[in-house]
Amino acid sequence: METCVSLAKFTRNLVAQNPANQVRALEVEPAIRSLVFRYTTYSATQDPTSYPITRVLTQTLSNIVTSNDYVAQALWTTYLNLPEEQLILTRLFASPDAQTVLVAFVFVLNCIHESRPRIEQLAGSPRGPRTCFGFLDRMASLFEAEESSAEGRAFDLGYEIFTRVIEAGLVPTLYRSLTVEDEPITPHQTTLLKMVDSFLHNSESAYELSSRRHDPDGRYLLDMLTERFLALSRYTQDSIQRALGAYIFFVHESPTHYSADTHSNESAPLQELDLLLPKVCEALVLVTQCLTTITLRAEETATARSLPSRTDDEVAAHLSSNPLIVISAMFLDHGVVDSLVETLRLVDTFVPRITYGKVVRRPTAPNQQESHSTSEAASSDGTRSMSPNPELIRAAQAFAHVKRDLVRLLGIVASQNRAVQDRVRESGGLPVVMNLCVVDDYNPYLREHAIFALRNLLSGNPESQAVVDAIQPVGKWNEDKVLQELRSVR
Repeated sequence: METCVSLAKFTRNLVAQNPANQVRALEVEPAIRSLVFRYTTYSATQDPTSYPITRVLTQTLSNIVTSNDYVAQALWTTYLNLPEEQLILTRLFASPDAQTVLVAFVFVLNCIHESRPRIEQLAGSPRGPRTCFGFLDRMASLFEAEESSAEGRAFDLGYEIFTRVIEAGLVPTLYRSLTVEDEPITPHQTTLLKMVDSFLHNSESAYELSSRRHDPDGRYLLDMLTERFLALSRYTQDSIQRALGAYIFFVHESPTHYSADTHSNESAPLQELDLLLPKVCEALVLVTQCLTTITLRAEETATARSLPSRTDDEVAAHLSSNPLIVISAMFLDHGVVDSLVETLRLVDTFVPRITYGKVVRRPTAPNQQESHSTSEAASSDGTRSMSPNPELIRAAQAFAHVKRDLVRLLGIVASQNRAVQDRVRESGGLPVVMNLCVVDDYNPYLREHAIFALRNLLSGNPESQAVVDAIQPVGKWNEDKVLQELRSVR
């Protein structure tokens, strides 16, 4: 092993920044690859003494391709077309040694440096998707790493690889390549969405990048995110409706009372339980956060384009090209606004609301039959609260942030947009948003986002304001932050 390490170091140093030696090293690359394969077998990776040789061999490969487009193309194409059992990149990504993973990420970066075709091969070559599986698996294991550790540095390099992918506009293609038949979402797609969310959040040009058509199929990132939002929210709605069965109903009998039977998640038996729903909702939150960031950046872009004074023609041209108006119109046309309202309505009915560690039931509307769960504490002052229930609390944890992020996006899209305001009112969304103006332990700042959304939905819209004016309260908060029914309050 010592001889192998010495020879690898000698070759590594010999090819560094030497194009002629890099080309000659192609002749011995199969031997280097064979050694990497040998030292990344399961038995070898259980022996820490094998890590140094693996690192040096990988460094050698990295130096061979550095700043040499011809060699990089040759090796990259070879490695992404190997039989699956010979894919050394996936074996390197799975190494228990963080330093080996870091060096492997350097090799990938050197291969794809300033080369869109090689980036496209990650999703389009025969073994590209399988390589991405290994890459995303390792990235998922590095999310919580300390920034100064080897794992943290490896994550930074892996994130840099992903940055090249998104800047090339290839996220839609890569996302599709990670699809598994009959699965609404996969762990690899969730990891990819996390990195998309992080990238967009830190990018000042999130709107421009999301609207850039680099994908080979001619699709924007914004198109893909909108499509995924609709698919994930539709799955969520169908799953909740199946779970609640006949126990979910809404009362529209009086214009002054609009409420939902919210006891189904506390006392009524579930008809069907979808174990994939929490994972789907996790992905839904990520997609919603991406759309929120893009929408906010679009608003910033629209503000930057505004001028102190304009002619009528300039105003019309500005409105037709206003990024926020364009996005809002697309959301209306594709049914995103309707889906936001319906998903919020169902999730708020289905998921227990936890306030200050306790399950809180909303008061019963005057025209609804009152029911009490066996664990409910009904005091003489009309308080409706339940003692802490670990199962309900775990259920709420599984759907953390869903309501907050959905209502936040709705509020942003409704800002100074009469068409969105009217659509929300017509779909019965105003009472849904009003019901969210509460404290929820697993939806931080839900009340504030809901109040902001309600403000934007009512601003300059007399019809919507009249609907809210006609709604009568059925309860109020007591000093313990628990809702009381008004008919029980003296």
